Amino acid sequence: MSTELIPIKVPAVGEGLEEARLLQFFKQPGDAIAKDEPIYQLETDKAVVDIESPSAGALESWTAKEGGIVAIGAVIGYVKP
Repeated sequence: MSTELIPIKVPAVGEGLEEARLLQFFKQPGDAIAKDEPIYQLETDKAVVDIESPSAGALESWTAKEGGIVAIGAVIGYVKP
């Protein structure tokens, strides 16, 4: 069984967007999460979007802060499978 952490990346949520505001975390480190379960919320200039987990496991950590601006493609946390 692999103990390698799975990165949580900011997905491309709109064409041509380079960054988004991280509005809210739905899960905290240590919480169990299911694959495709909403775990945080992003805001762009056009929409607010719930972002789903890339993997099942436990949330290891967040590396960004609520309210901060994050780049598309940036790693903002990790899931421990």
